[in-house]
Amino acid sequence: MATAPARAVAFDKVLRAQSQPGAQRVGTTSNCAQSALLIPAPEAETLVGSWREVHDPSARRGVPAHVTLVVPWVPPEQIKQEHLDELSELLADQEPFEYTLEKVCWFGERVLWLGPSPAAPFKRLTSLLASHFDTPPWQGEFAEVVPHLTVGLAGHAVGCTLSEAAEDLVPRLPVRCRATEVDVMCGDGISWELVHREPF
Repeated sequence: MATAPARAVAFDKVLRAQSQPGAQRVGTTSNCAQSALLIPAPEAETLVGSWREVHDPSARRGVPAHVTLVVPWVPPEQIKQEHLDELSELLADQEPFEYTLEKVCWFGERVLWLGPSPAAPFKRLTSLLASHFDTPPWQGEFAEVVPHLTVGLAGHAVGCTLSEAAEDLVPRLPVRCRATEVDVMCGDGISWELVHREPF
């Protein structure tokens, strides 16, 4: 696990870079400043990367294939080294874990996603982090948190549909993955940027 001084240097470097005149702003698909805690899924990039580039605006703005734990997290301008230290302490006993992306699912007809199994480790981490930082996922909009890897959102592509993506993905599952870290990403509506990585 990275040392506190190393984390501080890395985080301060990002803050300085973002404060420079003319620096590229970082952001979200919600067009407002927010941060997120997520578990990247690099093993899934070959499977979903091309579809996410077409159907998921966040992919074009720097967000890798991932399973979200908490969004929004602490507002980007309020994140301090103390928050990252607390995150490190909360995850100090967390071991890497294996999971499988084994099914194609939908939220209504507008969001296509892959379901991780088991889902319990993601739910446990979401509960732990959201409770500690008082940042309910999706601001408490949904009664149940459903761990998922978003493939795409309806209405963001021309010439192909989410249904085509689903048909392509079904026979290519399952994909075995390994969760090894929690990433902190920040943004303001234009693109996303990784500001901290906390390994298990």
